[in-house]
Amino acid sequence: MKLKPEWAKTFVPPARPLNGEIKIAIVGEQPGKSEIFHRPLPTPFVGPAGRELDKCLESAGIQRPALYLTNVIKDLDRPLASYIDLSKKVPVVSPRGQEYISILKEELKECAPNVVVATGNIPLFALTDRKGITHWRGSILESTIVSGLKVIPTLHPATVIPPKCQYLNKHLIVLDLRRAKEESRTHSIQTKERHIILAPSFLESMNFLEQCITHGKEGGTVDFDIELYNEEVSCISFAIVPTEAISIPFIDSSGDYFDPYQEGQVWRKIALLLEDPSIRKRGQNLSFDSHFLLRRFGIRTHNIEDTMVAQKTLFPDYPMGLDFITTMYTDIPYYKAEGKKWFRVGGAYRTLWNYNAFDSIVCAEAGPKQVADLERQKNKDAYVRQCKIIEPLVYMQERGILVDVEGMKRKSSEYERTIERTTEEFRGIVGYEINPNSPKQLADYFYITKGIPPYRKRGGGVTTDDDALKRLIRKGIHEADLVRQIREATKAKSNYLNVDKVDSDNRIRCSYNPAGTRFSRISSSENIFGTGMNLQNWPHDLLNYLLFDPGYVGYTFDLSQAENRIVAYEGNIAPMIEAFESGKDVHCLTAALIFSKRPDEISNEPGSSPLGGGKYSERFWGKKSNHALNYDLGYKNFSLQVEVPEAQGKWIVDRYHLAYPGIRQSYHAGIKKQLLVNRTITNLMGRKTLFLGEWGDKLWKAAYSCIPQGTTGDKINEHGLIFIYYDQVNFPDVELLTQVHDSISFQIPLSVSWEDQVIVLGLIKDSLETPLSTSYGREFVIPAELKMGRNFNPDEGIKIETITAQALKEAYDLCHPKDGI
Repeated sequence: MKLKPEWAKTFVPPARPLNGEIKIAIVGEQPGKSEIFHRPLPTPFVGPAGRELDKCLESAGIQRPALYLTNVIKDLDRPLASYIDLSKKVPVVSPRGQEYISILKEELKECAPNVVVATGNIPLFALTDRKGITHWRGSILESTIVSGLKVIPTLHPATVIPPKCQYLNKHLIVLDLRRAKEESRTHSIQTKERHIILAPSFLESMNFLEQCITHGKEGGTVDFDIELYNEEVSCISFAIVPTEAISIPFIDSSGDYFDPYQEGQVWRKIALLLEDPSIRKRGQNLSFDSHFLLRRFGIRTHNIEDTMVAQKTLFPDYPMGLDFITTMYTDIPYYKAEGKKWFRVGGAYRTLWNYNAFDSIVCAEAGPKQVADLERQKNKDAYVRQCKIIEPLVYMQERGILVDVEGMKRKSSEYERTIERTTEEFRGIVGYEINPNSPKQLADYFYITKGIPPYRKRGGGVTTDDDALKRLIRKGIHEADLVRQIREATKAKSNYLNVDKVDSDNRIRCSYNPAGTRFSRISSSENIFGTGMNLQNWPHDLLNYLLFDPGYVGYTFDLSQAENRIVAYEGNIAPMIEAFESGKDVHCLTAALIFSKRPDEISNEPGSSPLGGGKYSERFWGKKSNHALNYDLGYKNFSLQVEVPEAQGKWIVDRYHLAYPGIRQSYHAGIKKQLLVNRTITNLMGRKTLFLGEWGDKLWKAAYSCIPQGTTGDKINEHGLIFIYYDQVNFPDVELLTQVHDSISFQIPLSVSWEDQVIVLGLIKDSLETPLSTSYGREFVIPAELKMGRNFNPDEGIKIETITAQALKEAYDLCHPKDGI
């Protein structure tokens, strides 16, 4: 067989095993210089990427000498794209590229491996005519150039090393190689047989739903998924085993799939299934599906498990989409492209129904395997807790929060005037028409017109992002300060004062994600209906536009300095602990230690400290340091964050760690010690977080925040959201409104007596103040501070020091002077 084309100047032939049957072949993209100049003979995969591949092979338990190694393009005469260019919408293959694909076809026919590992996009395309390695990696595919040949795509090992440095890809390559090793036992492609019921009759639909109900009542789990089209349910799928599913359509090419009576009966049966609290339901991102069904049909789904939540709990470094879960836990090839294409360009409805059914089947197969992994990780309790917050999140999504629409409009107009005035001043200094929101125009002005050395992104491109503007401001460039003011006002106006994001009943209804952050805290965003927004990061000074409802008493419980306390106790930082336990102001203590003063000498008056241009108080710097430096923020980033010269930032950072040596010597050292055991950190609520990133400073700094942030999130979820929502005996009148990091807000009708409210609030406070225990066995309590307010701005609320009926009534009269009772 001829492998080397006549025109090839440089050439790297395949490396064959010395003897025996070829079970695994690995196909790369194109040789590098190391392969070309390797002695005694040019050899594939011997450069830096090859050495990384060797490490992955060792982790997967595969011997390199037993492999057949080759490349699609076997020379380095020209750049890869001159042979096969995948950057175009339609891939371009040159005649030389096509010749190499033909050569690959013949060599794989001859060596006849049981499985081929395609490393990267070029081998994926050459072997299967597909694009998108991140989607297809881990799938078991049939080659399009050699009939019956098994292909498992994986990421190229070059992505792990510089310049890409995507270290997390290493674990995925190992996972895919292990799959290849398993598949190399046989030559044939063997996939699990699955029965998909598409286009069911009314009777078939009702019978399958009845099977689901029976299965659920007998202790089984029912998986389901909905697909939306034009904001309506186009189909819904169910599965009770990993090999059988049904997709029940409601529309097809001719219009309604069922007649009105039949459709009503189907939805009644679905409601019986989903609303039954004794039946366990599972799916992917069910907070979305559950909220939609609640909004459209009034169906309140109970007893929920979620594969997305499981994935985030198990592997927080990796994607939690169902496509990624599919590659980890099933033999189903990537199928999401079919659904995406259908929604983009249309097609046969059966394609959509099949896509919908596979979503349920994947959950049915992956879910139990995820739970088994969670049990091995000793992390099932954390998963169950996170699943339990889905129902209260859906409740809050639909309940929404009343907003002061007219106030928002007035504030928006105020920002508009600020933007216009500041833009005019900016252009007056610049001297010509310039768009302050254009990164290119700003880069041209700052770095070309003014000749300032450009600030660059990590990838090398110039940037005028917020950090760059802060650095320019430190150089005395007033225009950069004006641009920041314009951006901040524009962001506030468009993101938080946009009344188009408010529903017609003057309520904001966001979408909550129970797996939105790494360490158990939720996130929020715009909902499926196009309204709502991120409620987790509202600017402090705009919270007064979020209102408690008339006729209700609004409350917020806040876990006082939760993260700081957790660091103090877990790190056994004696001065901090003493301050907390004696009721001292820890921010004043920190400022005193930084400035070498007594705590009673620390001023809270703005301008009492010369640092940062003399705008802030001494206590301010104690507070900033406590919030920023527990997680080992470097002085350069700290200086940028608080907008001070680096010399001042370094002084504060050094003084802070001199005052609290235990932060690094005890707390940080303890985190590293945990990581050394099994790369896992366990927070004080028992959640275990796996860190798979590259060992070093970046990983450590991420881990330092794990225990404080994760413990706070889990605590507010379990002892706040879950405690209130599922106890309708004690809290039937409590209406949950929102949860933000370390606080929870709710309202109680005025019809509930002050005496009864005292009982309710006492129970919630006791729950939130459930003691925590450090890793060395010391118990401590995070105080839950209560405020009553007319709106969500804590500065306008009344702090309730002692929860009594008289204190509540007096606070209410202060919050509502015209309608006190």
